Order: sequence, then structure tokens, then C-alpha cells
Amino acid sequence: MSDNFEKHKGTINEIYRQTKEELWTTEFATLVLLLFAVLFLTIVLNLVFFSFGNLLITFLIYLAEIVAPLGVLYHHQRKIYEIVREKTSAMNAAQPGISEAYDEWRSKVDSPSS
Repeated sequence: MSDNFEKHKGTINEIYRQTKEELWTTEFATLVLLLFAVLFLTIVLNLVFFSFGNLLITFLIYLAEIVAPLGVLYHHQRKIYEIVREKTSAMNAAQPGISEAYDEWRSKVDSPSS
């Protein structure tokens, strides 16, 4: 860990937390909840009525319903990282080295085992 990273880690964590809170709106939470609810209802209805006769169709439906909310959450997280990068880049003039600290912070988030 560099001294630059230690110096700016708290600021980057705060920017990340604020951005995450700003983007987690009621509408977005409702969308994610509805996507998981559709998957749950499909599973329940399939167990009760055995509505899908073909296993391939069942697999494709489940796959689509699992990928949908996970894809939405993945793109949401990428948007958070993009906004945090923009904010730290804008702060680089006032706090030199924060962009490099963000890159190090991001590499630690992407591979926490290091």
C-alpha cells in the first residue's frame, strides 16, 4: 500500500458510500425486488403446476430470470464506480494523487485476496 492510498482511502470510501446511497433510489430498489419476485413466482408456479413440459424451456426461463436482476445489479455497480472515478478525477487538482489512490482502491476491491 502506498502512502498516497492511505492518505486518501477514507475520502474515497466516503465518496463511494455517498454515491451508492444516491443511486439506490426507491424506483431502483423496486425494480430489483420485482425482478427477484418474478423469479420466485415462476419457481412456485412451476412446482405447483409443473407448467413447463420441456426441460430446455424451463432451463432457459430460469436462466433469463436469474440473469435479469444480476445484470441490473452489475450495471448499477459499474455506474457507481464510474461516478466515483469522475468525482475523484475532479478532486485531483485540490488533492493531488487521489486518482492514483482510487485506482489502487479499485484494484483492492476487485481482488480482495491481495
